Amino acid sequence: MKLRPRLDAFRHALRGLATFAAHGCHPRLQIAAASVTVIAGFILKLSAGEWLAVILCIALVLAAEAFNSALEELADEVTLERRPRLRRAKDMAAAAVLICALASLAVAAIIVAQRL
Repeated sequence: MKLRPRLDAFRHALRGLATFAAHGCHPRLQIAAASVTVIAGFILKLSAGEWLAVILCIALVLAAEAFNSALEELADEVTLERRPRLRRAKDMAAAAVLICALASLAVAAIIVAQRL
């Protein structure tokens, strides 16, 4: 495969990341929570295994939030009128973010509980 298409794909992904970070309050809230988590990890001197769990949780929540944001953008591009199927799709995408966030909180609780 030629190098140019790979570089273009990477550039598109970086543009998507910038768009995600600038898109509304939820992505910014997730990024802020991830930053606080990383700082807390340094303060608590997490082990390598704990860092792996934290990094995977952060990636999971941010990826879910990015998919949720992308789905909302796409649905709003299709129509701004209220449609039950689009509402259900948006609600399910938001539920995916909630599931990931709750699982991440459980991981954080286990890590912190071990230290107490």
